[in-house]
Amino acid sequence: MPLIRDTANQILDADPDPAIRLRLLRDVLHSSPKDPQLIQAKTDLDKSRWVIQLKSEQRQDGSWGRFHSEDTKHRQSIPTTEFGVEHAQALGLDESHPIVDKVINYLARLIEVQIDFPDPPENNDRWPTGTKLFTASTLARIKPEHPALNESLKLWSAIAEKTFSSGMYNPEAEIEAHLQLTGASVKNSYLRLHGKYQIALLSSRPNLLSHKTETSLLNWLWRRDTGMGYLEMPLTPLPRGSSSSQIERWFTSLEIVSRFSGWCERGKDIIQWLWNQHGGDGLWDFGPKASHTTFMPLSENWQKKSTRRFDWTTRTLLLLEKCVAPDKAN
Repeated sequence: MPLIRDTANQILDADPDPAIRLRLLRDVLHSSPKDPQLIQAKTDLDKSRWVIQLKSEQRQDGSWGRFHSEDTKHRQSIPTTEFGVEHAQALGLDESHPIVDKVINYLARLIEVQIDFPDPPENNDRWPTGTKLFTASTLARIKPEHPALNESLKLWSAIAEKTFSSGMYNPEAEIEAHLQLTGASVKNSYLRLHGKYQIALLSSRPNLLSHKTETSLLNWLWRRDTGMGYLEMPLTPLPRGSSSSQIERWFTSLEIVSRFSGWCERGKDIIQWLWNQHGGDGLWDFGPKASHTTFMPLSENWQKKSTRRFDWTTRTLLLLEKCVAPDKAN
């Protein structure tokens, strides 16, 4: 779509910070890996404040300490391994980068129970299923084809197929599926299928779910007033006056569901709403960043309002680009 291309080039012409250049060139304009601009953006990103921070706080085993629950006794900018992976992905680091390669190996060892889960355990029958879910979902964000994911993908796709076998969400079928497959009690718990971890995992590989189940799952999520678990934002256009925290959680929700093949059809209203939000200069700006965000900022700082607009526009284009055919994106 010309508007996507033109907007990306408008920002690139302003010489933005390296994470912006990398994400626009690689993921919006789909530049060749041999493109000198893309190669330079990768080189510059390694010297950036955010990548240096990720590298300096990453531990020898590839983690950033605790996995899911922050240890408030240890003050660090990257509070958990989950956070580190999501932040690295937002910046544009992929599996070829040493930081990501190290954490991929760490996540695989966790899933295969070669090492212990680092967080204090919960004393309930959900904990073993939950920890493997958190780990698999995180690995699926950065390397969805990794063989260590096969068992988790098979498990959660089976739970989803059983839960939506009627074409509608059936809580009793979900409970029964867990009794058969995990032994965990799930009623009113984070193991229900609306959780962000389950959705991120189930959307990580094309055609993992049957068309019927994927459609039923998306329809159910769209009808939920609170959207996905942990994010708690409805999958509808943002209401006026939304807080920075709500905006952040809304974008994160869309970034997860946009990995489903049915996202463009099911999210038409949201996609049109996003198009309608760009300003007179052709850029998007959704305001100050939230206090807890793994995505923002991409730029080194937001002292200039234009820098904030570059970040929000890049994030928006990354969503909109997914509904443009590859041969029409440039």
